[in-house]
Parts: sequence; structure tokens; C-alpha cells
Amino acid sequence: MNSSPTRLWQYLSIYFLKPFDAVNDVATSRLLLSIGLPNNYLALAPGDGIFSCVMHGGRMPLSFDRYLQTDLSAVDIFDTHTSGQLIKPQKPPQISLPLAIDTKISHLYKTMEINLSKTGVHANYENLPLSSESQDAIFMYTPHGLKNLQEATNEIYRVLKPNGALYVLVYNQVFRSSFLCHRFSQSSATLLATLFKRLDNGRYEELSQISLLPDQWEQFFEIAGFNISKRSAGLSTVAWKFYDIQTRPFLRLLIKLFSVLPRNIRTATKFLWMIVWYPILLVFYFLFASSYISRPERSCYLAFKLTKASDTPEKQEITVIGKSSRDLYGANLAGFQDYVDGFS
Repeated sequence: MNSSPTRLWQYLSIYFLKPFDAVNDVATSRLLLSIGLPNNYLALAPGDGIFSCVMHGGRMPLSFDRYLQTDLSAVDIFDTHTSGQLIKPQKPPQISLPLAIDTKISHLYKTMEINLSKTGVHANYENLPLSSESQDAIFMYTPHGLKNLQEATNEIYRVLKPNGALYVLVYNQVFRSSFLCHRFSQSSATLLATLFKRLDNGRYEELSQISLLPDQWEQFFEIAGFNISKRSAGLSTVAWKFYDIQTRPFLRLLIKLFSVLPRNIRTATKFLWMIVWYPILLVFYFLFASSYISRPERSCYLAFKLTKASDTPEKQEITVIGKSSRDLYGANLAGFQDYVDGFS
């Protein structure tokens, strides 16, 4: 398996115009591997699949460029796909997932195009189109687009076999003060406030609503019928602040500038850009994101390996079978927020 410095270079090659994304992904991949994420699982919310590809030992060629598939007029500029543009991994990952489920069709096309998953299913996380007790292992990177965490957790519990495992990455609520774009949008002059609100793009509101303290997450999962097998924490709040700002103010401009370059010149320019950024990011990673300086109580991410309890008493579940997609998407996180408020 790749070392952290190697993965940092590979993630930088993917996210070169947002370089601190590479630090974020090295830290989170390390957490997931530390709790024993296997090579065969159902992937919930895999995104474009490239994070998992690199995490499991894959390598994309230098000419790979995810910014060629962007829609700068969209809220999510990466929610687009053009068939045949993606380059397959130079080194395949040590996995080939049988199934990936995501709420965005563009993500599913990308995961299949890079050969990460064999099949993609477009569905809500709160109403999985799977038989009960049919899955041995599930991995969920707490996703954008999640509408009701309680219902999604109930669904995961339903489809897991007895003693099946859920590997999940969630947010520690200590990171709420580290959303600098949101903070600046609240305290800046009118024009700057508008700019930073656009840069935040709803991230603070969405992610802060599905964040808890570590012991609260443990209680949440135990109530849902899971045993805590392993837990790991990482990525400092300092690292999150850099991740939140980084090149966001001029990302669209960078994409436009790179897009006018011929492919070979673009790749060469990308390589020089990476040479400049890599030593900076490597030092930054070991200072603010590596396991050597990790303070679990102050870390932004929590990774859990959970096992479905085989002797769990009957629990209160939210019925989702029979609801339409409109019903599910029309829901909000109020139920979960009430649950969170109960801890305070």
C-alpha cells in the first residue's frame, strides 16, 4: 500500500488546482485504512471514485485532469460527465467494487469509467434498493446530499448481514469554528460577505448539521444497533482552515486559464505547479495532519468500524420503505438536529 508521502503526490496530481484537498485526502485515507477498511464492500456515496482508487493503491497518470470535466455555471462544478474523457488508472486499485450507490448520476458514470465499480445505482441513501441482510460490508464517507442521517443509518442496519461491518467517516463538531469562508461571510463588509458566502457554497450549514462530538457519535451508533469495533481520529482544525480557503477565491479563474492550454502544455504546466506545491504540502501535512500530531478530541474527522449487533434489542426505526424520492428529498435534517440538541 502507498505511503503517506506517495499518496500525497498522487492526490495532488488529481486535485492540483485545489492543493490542500490532497492533504485532506491523505489524512482521511490513513484513518480509514487504520480501522481496517477491506478491499470488498458496498460503496455508498463514492463521489467520482478517485479518492478510493488512490487509497487502495491505484495511480492515475500525470495527464489525468478532473478539471476538464467541470461546469463553471453550476453550484457543484464537478457534477457533470462527458463519456470517454476520463483516463483510466495507470495502476489499477487493489479493489473492484461490485456495487456503488450515489445520489448523483455523474458520480456513478465516473466510478465505472475508471473501473472502480462494476455497477452503479442511482438512489437515495435513505431508501436503499437492496434486500435486507444482503451485505457483508458497507463504506460510507458521510456524503453531500444526505437528507436524513437517522433514516440512512436505519437503512444501512437493515441491509447489513448480522455481524456485518459499516466503515464510516464522520465529522467532529469541533471543526465548526474552522469554516473560515462562513465566518468571513458573517463578519465582513457587504461585498466581501457576499464573496465568502459564495465560496462557502453551503458547506458550513450542510456539514455542521451532521457533526457531533466523539462520544455523542458513539452513543448515536449504539442506539442505532451497532457495536463500536474501532475508532480513529485525524486532521487538525488548522488544516481544515487552510482546506476551507486555499484557492477557492480564484479556482474558477485557474480552471479557465488551464483550459485554454493544449493538452501537452497543460500537463507540463501541471507538473511544474505540483513541483512547487508538493514540498509545501508535505511539510504542512506532517505539521498539521499526520498521525504524529493528532489530538483526537481536536480532530475534524472520526473514522469508525461498526458491527451490526446480532443480539440488539428491538430498536426504534424510521420507516422509509414506500416513501417516494420526492418525500425523502423533501425531508430535512430537523429530526437529527433534535437528536443532537438532546445531548446538550
